[in-house]
Amino acid sequence: MRLAVATFLATALSLSLLLVGALARPPPAPVRTDAGGGAAPAPQDKGGNLTDVLNVAGPFSTFLMYLRQTNLVAVFEHQAYRTHQGITIFVPVDMAFAAIEPSVLAGLSRNQLKHLLMYHSLAKHYTLAEFDGLSQSNPVKTLAGGRYAVNVTYDGGVVHVRSRWSSARVVGSVYESAAMAVYELDTVLLPDALFHAHPPVAATPPVPALPSPPPHADHPPPDDDDGDIDDYVPAPPPDPAAGKGGAERSASGPAVVAHKAASYGAAAAMTLLVSCL
Repeated sequence: MRLAVATFLATALSLSLLLVGALARPPPAPVRTDAGGGAAPAPQDKGGNLTDVLNVAGPFSTFLMYLRQTNLVAVFEHQAYRTHQGITIFVPVDMAFAAIEPSVLAGLSRNQLKHLLMYHSLAKHYTLAEFDGLSQSNPVKTLAGGRYAVNVTYDGGVVHVRSRWSSARVVGSVYESAAMAVYELDTVLLPDALFHAHPPVAATPPVPALPSPPPHADHPPPDDDDGDIDDYVPAPPPDPAAGKGGAERSASGPAVVAHKAASYGAAAAMTLLVSCL
């Protein structure tokens, strides 16, 4: 009897210890699911190639050249396709870079140039419509870091991105996917973290003077003085049918004149003779 009781107590104690251990373990972490009930998808690892987008979409060769020099193409694509936030990229056109004095960008170190380009990106995907809400959260941090912030304004569908030294207008959407949005800017954003004064602009090439009008442009000279070949009118060719008769008239002309002179002389002599009688 005592043996049975002892066995029962030992079994109950073992079960109690197992139950306490099970309760002490934390529950497993929940698994995110999508609307279909499966596991949540990993960040996208495929999408638009940024180099191809900039090559095809417009005049962005200067921005792309600097991206390649600083190895930022891979950084931007990693932010787009390896994170859940995506990326927004503001790309100035080539003419915007040409408006800056060439020595300004040439004087930047590689690290400073990298920060300038990252200053043109946000570490989240934003559609054009979402800029309205984003404009209520100024200043907006860029991918370059805390000191590199911009101000976004949204007025009647027109978006401006501003820094201390520049104000750029979002001209339009260049490319947009679920992970990456690329927008065209008409001006290069110049952060005050890099530039403590307004950088000089490039000299505007002089406008060539219009050629002076030729003399007498409003009053052309008379036709008989200008010597223009268009004013020369050749004489009409002779009529072949009248050629023979004309030649005969030319040949008989002197004889006719002599005959008329003789007739006049005879008439004058007859008149003089009658008057003498």
